Amino acid sequence: MYRIGLTGGVGSGKSTVSSYMHELGIPVIDGDKLAREAVIPGSRAMDQIRKAFGPSIFLPDGRLDRLKMGEIVFNDEEKRQKLNGIIHPYIWLRTQEELVRAQNEGKAVVVLDMPLLLEISWQLRVEEVWIVEVPLEVQISRVISRDGFTREQVLERIHKQMPTANKVNYADVVIDNSHSVEDTRRQVREALKHVPGFEFPKGMEEAE
Repeated sequence: MYRIGLTGGVGSGKSTVSSYMHELGIPVIDGDKLAREAVIPGSRAMDQIRKAFGPSIFLPDGRLDRLKMGEIVFNDEEKRQKLNGIIHPYIWLRTQEELVRAQNEGKAVVVLDMPLLLEISWQLRVEEVWIVEVPLEVQISRVISRDGFTREQVLERIHKQMPTANKVNYADVVIDNSHSVEDTRRQVREALKHVPGFEFPKGMEEAE
């Protein structure tokens, strides 16, 4: 089974690409979704987080106070690494389960949609790396519009990630998502023509 690692900076529009690949029949393993799953009350990861960070970061109903947790780890690299050391093994375990499921369903290609694919060296776990990129100003305006952050807050988050220029060095495919949705989809289809084992659903190879 051929694994594509999909990543891109905050505001790059990576979800636009992953959603279209899903439309084309490719299973998409969503790293953000698995990260949220990891902090469901009662999960093994939550027990480890409680031991590592104490009860003060939990809401009265047992859910993780994501805002408080974010404040703790955002400016403390040691604590951020400690949290990642709990969350990332859980995400990989669940990813492996989803890969087995896709393989049992006879899927030839699967997408690992992971925001931190390169930061945690998961490029070693895929056959191909796709990077979604947009110019910095487009990235900033999209995050401001989506999340209501100030420009300074957006830049702070962008600078916490690997620079896109560095990510591109790892890329087998670069998707420029700064134009229309139709243009982005065209680039995805063109790249998929070179993926071993992938077959377009009938009538979708030259859609739009």
